[in-house]
Amino acid sequence: MRLLIGVIERFNLGLGWFAALLILPLTVATCYEVFSRYLFTAPTIWAFELGYMLTGAYFLLGAALTLQRGEHIRIDLVYARLSVRRKALVDIVCYLCFFIPFTVFLGIRLWEYMTHAIQTGEGSGQSAWNPVIWPFRLVFFLGFASLGLQALAEAIKCAFTLAGRPLGSYARS
Repeated sequence: MRLLIGVIERFNLGLGWFAALLILPLTVATCYEVFSRYLFTAPTIWAFELGYMLTGAYFLLGAALTLQRGEHIRIDLVYARLSVRRKALVDIVCYLCFFIPFTVFLGIRLWEYMTHAIQTGEGSGQSAWNPVIWPFRLVFFLGFASLGLQALAEAIKCAFTLAGRPLGSYARS
């Protein structure tokens, strides 16, 4: 199990680093659009569309790493006062009953959504540029699939904690 957790977490770390690099083309495209629009009075047809696609990719591909590091927002009026074992119990129930089934269902639907876009050659329809949309939908799928895998790793860590052998974030608590 430790090997599985390690593989999932290394994959999500790499995906998170890749997502972080997306800020560079996003910054370039945004700056180009601002200069083009306001200095040259020649707005682009592609920069806004590229910008929201890169922002979405940045957000989705970084979600699993954020979960791994325990950085998602949590309303913890009660949770913060629980013992480590009770936190693990609450977490494993939430992961197994809600989070993992949701990401599996959504992952399947997003895969179908992407393959449909490939088969039909669907474009974005948001601008005259109208790029094919399947790569963006692939990012949707990868983002939720990696998030689901990280939730599985977190659930396994919870099970180890409940068994008295904490791993990862529970070992540091």
